[in-house]
Amino acid sequence: MSKQSFRKIAANLFILIALSVCLFFVSSPQRAWAVLWQSRQKTITKYEHPSMPLRFGKVKAAGKLLELKAGPETRETRESREEFDADDDWMKDMTVSFTNTSDKNIVFIQMLLIFPETESAGPPLAFPMTYGRMPKDSGDRNFDNVLKSGEEVELALTDEKYNKLRDWLKNKSFEKVSSVRLFLQEAVFDDDMMWTGGSLARRDPKDPNNWIHIQ
Repeated sequence: MSKQSFRKIAANLFILIALSVCLFFVSSPQRAWAVLWQSRQKTITKYEHPSMPLRFGKVKAAGKLLELKAGPETRETRESREEFDADDDWMKDMTVSFTNTSDKNIVFIQMLLIFPETESAGPPLAFPMTYGRMPKDSGDRNFDNVLKSGEEVELALTDEKYNKLRDWLKNKSFEKVSSVRLFLQEAVFDDDMMWTGGSLARRDPKDPNNWIHIQ
């Protein structure tokens, strides 16, 4: 095939595609704009347990401060969400702030970013965002960070963390995501107690990797 013939075929193919797109917009304009909107629409949902020792604060994504609106509420969780328009890199530089509402010092926080769109491949994928360091045992008192009662901390998806998240999702065959759930998994106090899943637990003195639920 000559270069001239190849260029002619490519030009005709481009024209055919352009005409198809125009026909789609002319025949179904509402549907066409809906498809475009859905491709840019993003959703953040946060879940709060009444007994959480931390309170969600500001949530920022896609360069804007979001106002998550209250949604369904049960005995165990309160749901708030926000839908907004953004590009594919909308999670870059995303930040979530927490305030310590307990009367104890918190030395470790782990919040999960849960991606509901990945449920088609099994349990939804979850990526951790953390503050501080989990003490390895009861004698480990060299805390990296201490969040005192009433103080606020901001968890951020820095460029480094965002790139790790993006590569991790790609390795799981998910190049793009449009929805994320924010879920506080655990908070560890400086007295060797931990809040997790709505209850308190104390470290097992016989096994530092085991936690015994007490409430």
